[in-house]
Amino acid sequence: MVKFYNPALNEESRNEPARIIPLRESESILNWLERTDRLFKSHECDRSYDDVPEELEDIIGISISDLEREEEEELEL
Repeated sequence: MVKFYNPALNEESRNEPARIIPLRESESILNWLERTDRLFKSHECDRSYDDVPEELEDIIGISISDLEREEEEELEL
């Protein structure tokens, strides 16, 4: 049988109640992510929809600005 070393895992008896992990009330999830280097910065999008070629608008049959206006009107409802 192969044994792996993982200090995060503990073996507990089935007949014994499990140990409760103490909470760190002063630490938020954001702080924990930053402290453990698990917080990744999102990639900024440099794409602008203002640069959509007119050919694409001809293909879909409606202008992009009209689509955006419709979406804004739906959100207002």
